[in-house]
Amino acid sequence: MASLNKQQKRAKRAKAKAKQIRMVGRKPLAQDDDLGHLAEPIPEYTLAMFSKMRDAEAIGRQDMLLTLLSELAGIISDHPELLDMDNAENEAMAATHLAADMLIDYRMWADGMDRDTAQAWLTEPQFISDFGDALDVYRQSLEASAPQAE
Repeated sequence: MASLNKQQKRAKRAKAKAKQIRMVGRKPLAQDDDLGHLAEPIPEYTLAMFSKMRDAEAIGRQDMLLTLLSELAGIISDHPELLDMDNAENEAMAATHLAADMLIDYRMWADGMDRDTAQAWLTEPQFISDFGDALDVYRQSLEASAPQAE
């Protein structure tokens, strides 16, 4: 069993992460007249990302996923504390977990789904395939821009 100090640190990080990404079915004010279901305000950077994702989703799912990946890279850069390194083997896995959490929260925000329905959407085989394709495209775009940066 981990030492008391380590347990306290983990609990503190988990609490901070949960507070940062907790979003319970909130939609933009312009689309939602009934505000009784709001638990906590969504951080501005998350709202901005969700709005961009919604606009991109109007074009297609891959565009929405690419928007998520590019926006999330900037958010992680600005807020590295969002990565839950205690429950992941490496930074890439922690980023994947954060992306999954953000997708669930996005679906709850955009469509008013409950958490279970949003999680079920995330585990659909077609969605998993689409996410893998978007991740490949995103990685290729990073690799293509890396030589230009040097």
